[in-house]
Amino acid sequence: MSRPVGKLMLWLIVAAFAIPAFAFGQDTLWNTWRQGGLQALHEGRLADAERLLTAALEQAEKYGLEDLRVADAANDLAVVYANSGKPLEAELLFSRALAIGEKGLGVDHPGVGATVQNLGILYATQERYREAEPLLKRSLAINLKEYGGKHARTALSLKTLSSFYAIQGQMGEAERLIQKSLAILEESRVTQGDPQFVSTLEVLAAILRNTNREREALEVEGRLKTAQDTTVYR
Repeated sequence: MSRPVGKLMLWLIVAAFAIPAFAFGQDTLWNTWRQGGLQALHEGRLADAERLLTAALEQAEKYGLEDLRVADAANDLAVVYANSGKPLEAELLFSRALAIGEKGLGVDHPGVGATVQNLGILYATQERYREAEPLLKRSLAINLKEYGGKHARTALSLKTLSSFYAIQGQMGEAERLIQKSLAILEESRVTQGDPQFVSTLEVLAAILRNTNREREALEVEGRLKTAQDTTVYR
């Protein structure tokens, strides 16, 4: 029996746009709110994350509505909204972050690519596939240009695009992309328990199950179990 490919996950990339906090003279409060919100998000405390990141956004706006800190805070809060079942609010904030980032840093900046990918994922989870696909491809192109074909950020974009095709039943293209993603991680020798490595194996196993390749699926699931055990006990 085949297994459905899991939902796309929103991956928050910290410090997507702004200059590091220590570069600003009076940036402590904004950064405190933001880091607290990101920690709450990481721990799954969405209500706390929303409260703290809303405060971070309000503080960032004091530096100017087009300040890159606003882009960071808007992107972060949008991720919370997307994971809280508030897609309209998430879309508005992702779009706001994207506009500020493109104006301030250019259309090919990796921070812009991170928000482009998040917006594409949001559209995909709403089954707005025609809008999602060009955004996910754009994010991959940005990462390829910035980091090259052997970087974990490129692997992440490949995994996301693979999941996008898999949930639509385009298993051939999905497998091609996830194999490339996995090869990058293996070549870079990430640890067995690395969350990105684990999630990449999960996608590959689901694709193999959905294409009725029992033996190959079992092999990947064996690797996945080892990786998950490493994550638990590391």
